[in-house]
Amino acid sequence: MKPIIIPHRSSTFHIAQISDLHLTDTAFDNPTVQNFQAVLALALASQPDLILLTGDLVNDGNSTIYDWLFGQLHQTNIPFFAIAGNHDVTHEIGVHLPFEQRWHLPITADDRLRHCQQLLIGDTTPYWQILLLDSSVLGQEHGHLDAQALAWLDRTLANQHAPAIIVLHHHPVAVGSAWIDALMLDNAHEFWQVIDQHPHAQHIICGHAHQAHTLTAPTRHPCTVLTCPATARQFLPFSDTFCLDAQTSGFRWICLDTTQTLKSYIKRL
Repeated sequence: MKPIIIPHRSSTFHIAQISDLHLTDTAFDNPTVQNFQAVLALALASQPDLILLTGDLVNDGNSTIYDWLFGQLHQTNIPFFAIAGNHDVTHEIGVHLPFEQRWHLPITADDRLRHCQQLLIGDTTPYWQILLLDSSVLGQEHGHLDAQALAWLDRTLANQHAPAIIVLHHHPVAVGSAWIDALMLDNAHEFWQVIDQHPHAQHIICGHAHQAHTLTAPTRHPCTVLTCPATARQFLPFSDTFCLDAQTSGFRWICLDTTQTLKSYIKRL
């Protein structure tokens, strides 16, 4: 795909990262819809320049829910981009059963979800770039980046030296919860080998964890990994088994500036 240029003349650029919606219905009394709409309203109150949705938008790949979701986002008149998570490419059957007894069937990702897409932020010369990757695997919960995606990432970073934010669904470093870390990016070592060659690859943003973390990447140059709360249920941090957290839904607010500095914090309902 050709790079998408997002013209911006201000010295700061604001991003709302919204993740793990797990929409199952579009009825207003559905908790996943109510949570998403409340988080979106909170994000819009801060006037973002861009909205990034980092996967698990729906829970079973229902295309009519994507239609509703993207309709809601179009109404904001703010640029937005979305990538796939594991639930966007997997139909999970037997949700009332223990996880190991459920069936996971592959489904095709909605064609509006982005993969290998470069966004350039700036009016003439870009002062930031954002690289969107699809780490989902059909019918699977873990993540993977194939050789073609890794080659695209390496080539794109080599050709554009603006500071880079790489966006994917699955976390490429452990967050300290054994059960979700078993479902992280399974070829993270190969991913970090690419990132390590490009000192301007400064930040990794992901979803999937349903937790907010700022983590240090295993690179020779400074690089951070930022995870995000879900708009759906929150997972209890540092729990080795599946456990829900009492924290409220939220999103990650990211501020970029022309001095190549990123500041970020979490906003919750």
